[in-house]
Amino acid sequence: MNLPYKKGKKVVFQKVKSQQGFTMENQEGKISDFGEEDIGDYLEDMFDREDQFVILTAPGPQNKIRYVQACTHHEEIEVELGVEEEGTCLYYKMCTEEECRRIFLEFYQNRFIPRMGEYKPVEF
Repeated sequence: MNLPYKKGKKVVFQKVKSQQGFTMENQEGKISDFGEEDIGDYLEDMFDREDQFVILTAPGPQNKIRYVQACTHHEEIEVELGVEEEGTCLYYKMCTEEECRRIFLEFYQNRFIPRMGEYKPVEF
């Protein structure tokens, strides 16, 4: 089966390859040597400017979550989870700056356990 493909309302993407450590990415580039303070700085930049995004990718899946990404959307914050199943499916929810920070930091600390009932499949 060719990826991505549609499965009901979900779109299934190819799984992200394993990597040595975390990576973080925004519209300006990708870095692999960073800490919690840098995550906060990237998120602050996203909160302050329209049409920005941040992606935090783990070395491997954590509680089935491969990466978290966020973007500003009409003055709201959309957080998406890349959930590994037969491929990678995206789920989203709208949240506050505080909740977005918490999700990113807990994911970075390998402590993030999402309540999937709060998330909906991303539709394309």
